[in-house]
Amino acid sequence: MKRHLRLIALFVRATVQSQLEYRSGVLGRLLANLMSVGTGILLLWAMFQQVSSVGGWNFDQVLVLVGVVYTVEFVVEIWFYPSLNPVSGYVRKGEFDLLLLKPVSSQFLVTFRYLQVLEFSGLVIGLAVIGIGMHRLGSLTLPNLLILAVFLVVALAIIYSLYLALSTLAFWFTRIEEVASIIWLHSTAGSFPVAAYPGWARVLFTFVLPVAFVTNVPAQAATGRLTWDWALGALAFAATALLGSGWLWGRAIRSYSSASS
Repeated sequence: MKRHLRLIALFVRATVQSQLEYRSGVLGRLLANLMSVGTGILLLWAMFQQVSSVGGWNFDQVLVLVGVVYTVEFVVEIWFYPSLNPVSGYVRKGEFDLLLLKPVSSQFLVTFRYLQVLEFSGLVIGLAVIGIGMHRLGSLTLPNLLILAVFLVVALAIIYSLYLALSTLAFWFTRIEEVASIIWLHSTAGSFPVAAYPGWARVLFTFVLPVAFVTNVPAQAATGRLTWDWALGALAFAATALLGSGWLWGRAIRSYSSASS
């Protein structure tokens, strides 16, 4: 465990040193993220000038939901995308052989190898949007914050599992960049309460493409709306997804043919 933590610290230090070489890039990304999030919230405010609620959620509740979406999106930008997206390239170019020679798990290496630290400001902005929404609702309490933290971790576990599983398809189909784009569905469909969609879409966005568990459940936790059935459903889905993606990765490794073979 200590060795793995030291390796993660080494990976983080290396990426921070390389990406912060040009400090102006940090300011540029901060301004870009502020403009992106600000524009999204402005559009949300404009929409609520015409309606009082969406799917039974008022403006402040949807504001928290949008904050959750931004938070998850920027974690994907910072961590999952730069680490997992290159997997198909490793397989296609034969570079995966080098990972298999390392004295640590190949899944660990592809999970933690790269970070995009310039997007860290976006993560802070996303969390700030959640905090503002919770404050406006009067739900900014320690219990709600703790429950929110738990279900943000659950949401990230689900997204990670799906991304890992889709990346694993590269062992059989080589190029999977287009397929992996499905990960970004939470940024669009997840920006609205699942209850606002028709019945067939609610089923799709809960059990097939788990948008509800990734965005709606953490927002429900933050606003005091979370019920036991949704909480247990999210936990069960995350556990199943983690186990399933790990099993799929192991099977892919066993069937992998070395580039030198």
